[in-house]
Amino acid sequence: MRLVYAELLKIRTAPRTTLVLVLGLVALSVLGSGSTASGQDGSDEALLWDALSVGTTATLFALILGILVVTWEYRHGTITQTYLVTPRRERVLAAKYGMSATLGVALTAISLVAALVTASFLISIDLTGGQWEMMGRIALAGALWAVLGAGLGGLLQSQVGAIVAVFVWFLIAEPLISVRYDHFANYLPGGSLDALTRRGEPVSFGEADQGYSYGIWTAGIIAGAYAVGVAALGTISAIWRDV
Repeated sequence: MRLVYAELLKIRTAPRTTLVLVLGLVALSVLGSGSTASGQDGSDEALLWDALSVGTTATLFALILGILVVTWEYRHGTITQTYLVTPRRERVLAAKYGMSATLGVALTAISLVAALVTASFLISIDLTGGQWEMMGRIALAGALWAVLGAGLGGLLQSQVGAIVAVFVWFLIAEPLISVRYDHFANYLPGGSLDALTRRGEPVSFGEADQGYSYGIWTAGIIAGAYAVGVAALGTISAIWRDV
């Protein structure tokens, strides 16, 4: 708990960066939800599904914030003092991963609330069980991608390098791979995230729908494997590298 509290204190000491991320996320959620909910094509229920889908934007912000949670200390040179106070580096990284997951859930909650409040001015809000379940999946995706970002930060130990790597992979590499190998792309990090957060009711463990070759819960396992795998690599890198 001491290490988790220390990580929370570090987040509080960088309020401007965190505030910019939150305000940017809220602005995108409000604009996206307002745009989709104001559409005339479809029932209120269909438009509500579209408004909830706007919450997936928060996963990218969670990924970036996870990177920052780890790389802030490398950038400002405070990581040496942190490791001197707690020589067991895996405990330090575990606390950072836990804080990142918590922040990821918080960001998705903020995005979903902003989207729903905005949509409520345009359509009637009557959430079904499937829609509540979808919001839970989006929150899970936010937590997993925040941990993945933190693991990537621990692996590269460079704030700029990790952020650039994220944007190059998700905006350039995966789309190019999907053009040539569409089926294989479903199993890449971005593909598994899309499958986990897609709209609709959950399906069975291995059942496919909406163009995916596996079900929603299988997508959660794949996305979780990526997050845990990158976090493990980040921990190993932090343990064996000099600071």
